[in-house]
Amino acid sequence: MFRYLAGRYDRKNIRRSLTRQKRIEHRAISFRFDDSFAFRTIPEAEKFFEPLGPAAPLVEEAGRVVFTSDIQSDDEKNNEFECLIADSGSKGHALVVFHHWYARSRYPAFSKFFASRGITVVEATLPFHFGRASDEFSEEKLLNADLGLTVGSLRQAVLDGRKIVRWLHAQGYSEISVVGMCIGGLIAGLIASYEDKVAKAVLMVSPDSLADMVWTGETFTGLRGRLQDSISLDELRNAWRLFDLRKNLWELTRPGLDLMFVVGKDDKIVRPELSGGLIGDLGACNLSPQVVLLNCGHSSVGMFPYNIIAARRVLRFLKETPTLAELWEMRGFRYDFSETQMKPTRWSWSLPNRTAIIHGSSKRHLDS
Repeated sequence: MFRYLAGRYDRKNIRRSLTRQKRIEHRAISFRFDDSFAFRTIPEAEKFFEPLGPAAPLVEEAGRVVFTSDIQSDDEKNNEFECLIADSGSKGHALVVFHHWYARSRYPAFSKFFASRGITVVEATLPFHFGRASDEFSEEKLLNADLGLTVGSLRQAVLDGRKIVRWLHAQGYSEISVVGMCIGGLIAGLIASYEDKVAKAVLMVSPDSLADMVWTGETFTGLRGRLQDSISLDELRNAWRLFDLRKNLWELTRPGLDLMFVVGKDDKIVRPELSGGLIGDLGACNLSPQVVLLNCGHSSVGMFPYNIIAARRVLRFLKETPTLAELWEMRGFRYDFSETQMKPTRWSWSLPNRTAIIHGSSKRHLDS
């Protein structure tokens, strides 16, 4: 019954997303390719995602902190970002949360729940969302058919996230973790790859590959249509390769980083096989990331009882096993995704173990 209700909820959200796309198609950003960002090798990503400025906030007060972004876009409102803080009263553990694309609300129940368990929660703001949006179309600038604009926006998101992590480290938190939903999970994975202050990362209904998500997700029909006439999937993968977590496998296998994946078996936006490849690669490196497979889709990961199951597993991964009474507090958490089949009996191992990577032709050329 729950799976049936989850399917109805997901279909409703997909229809809502497609309706929104049709309503704003006159404002949609057209295809554009700028080869200035087309890096040939993944090693260049280290410099590309390297912080550009100090982690000093503009505003620091109870419940919120505001930073200047390292990247200055043409939209002035986007150049500062606010983080909301649910303080646990402890400096033992901090969790940075990255929301999904086109989020219309944050995750207050999620934050309150984890703060009550001794984990301070910092809710980040992705570029062109919430207070960083200048109008109702601003979120389109995060992911669109202008390949260079998308690269710049997602790079800004990663650098912003690294600034938050470095600030938390300076505040004395002994452990810092990241969690993200959908595109927010992709951002969290990249931050965990390049920021060694991150100890744990939770990727919830998140893609390995940005290009493949756009090419296969049911809610990306409009964007896919603007791309398909001008570029192939392989070309798009190459253009956005720095945001492919499988291409950043070496960084994700760094010592001291633990990973968890939350996957919806019926997800039609981030199809489960788009996480399975990375999970298989990690297994081939003799690593065992925790994988939570839920009988739901994309948006329905925030529905009862799936939100409670996910919360239980995430809290156990981060800290401890919660009680049933504590989990009941999470029933109000909703993943209001308004835009995204796995039969995981067997993963296909596509890479050798980590030792082979180290002693191969080049540990940094996993993309070749």
